[in-house]
Amino acid sequence: MLKPNLERAQELKRIRKEHSDVIQNSIGAKEDKGPKPSLARKIWPNLHTILASETGTFQIYGKKLRQQYIGEDIAIYSPLYAATEGLVGVNPDVNKKTFVLHPQGMFYEFFPIDESKDDDVIDSEKTLFIEQLEPGKEYEVIITNLTGLYRYRFGDVVRCVGYHHKAPIVEVAYRKGQFLNASGERTSEETFYKALSNTASNDWGVTLKEYTTVEYFLRGTRKPRYIVFVELGEEGGRNQPAERVLTKKEKLQLDKALGEENKTYEVLRNVGRLEPIEVITVQNGTFEKLRQEMISNGVGATQIKQPRVLRNEKLIRILEQNTVS
Repeated sequence: MLKPNLERAQELKRIRKEHSDVIQNSIGAKEDKGPKPSLARKIWPNLHTILASETGTFQIYGKKLRQQYIGEDIAIYSPLYAATEGLVGVNPDVNKKTFVLHPQGMFYEFFPIDESKDDDVIDSEKTLFIEQLEPGKEYEVIITNLTGLYRYRFGDVVRCVGYHHKAPIVEVAYRKGQFLNASGERTSEETFYKALSNTASNDWGVTLKEYTTVEYFLRGTRKPRYIVFVELGEEGGRNQPAERVLTKKEKLQLDKALGEENKTYEVLRNVGRLEPIEVITVQNGTFEKLRQEMISNGVGATQIKQPRVLRNEKLIRILEQNTVS
């Protein structure tokens, strides 16, 4: 049975206060005296690894964890690439975010993304086997397992980055169906997050806490455009909300950054086939309301993945009812 440790409690309280003071004093400081010990390192001096995932949809949370708590010198290690359907791969390197596909976990087929003309329909004759993957290319994973799933598309897209002996090494690229494709530009979740995250920190001076996009036609606009709802925080790791309406200039900064990441988007913007992106700030806690709504509809709390392209009208209404004005 655990007993209260008053000495340790006082020590943790002091560490927290000192860390908050350091962050507060560093904001607006003219000189950068280099990296400072993270909060986690002050609490656990010998901490070197955290078991978690920071790939795909979880990139935003890994970045937040580093900014606010652990810094850059503590590894975030995801040892397994697994799903409800079974084990997909293992990660043999604590410093990498790639996985060696487990050839005996399930029977795999892979559909090349660059041959996909429709997100819902694939040509079953063009699927590849595990030994046919090519480094640098992306594939939708299709599985058959011993529990009865036959040629099941469980939604992940992976990128082959090499081979370990004869087994492919992959990284999780994104979830299927999380593309923005208003006019044929096919902007992936990975591409959009990179543009949005960099713009938020480098141009807007804020931290991106959460985001999702809504397909343009659900808000009644006449021309195709991207509409993104964002929950923002103050920079500097203070974990305070930044509830403000973004200016037209700031929105165009994101529009430009997205064009730099996806040249097809840039071309379509230049010829007028896409309207400028719309960015709407929502109140602090809005995405937690989305999460609770999904739980109330039967999604397991540990299975929730925040959709980056949102199509559920009830969830969209929650966003619209909690905008910052």
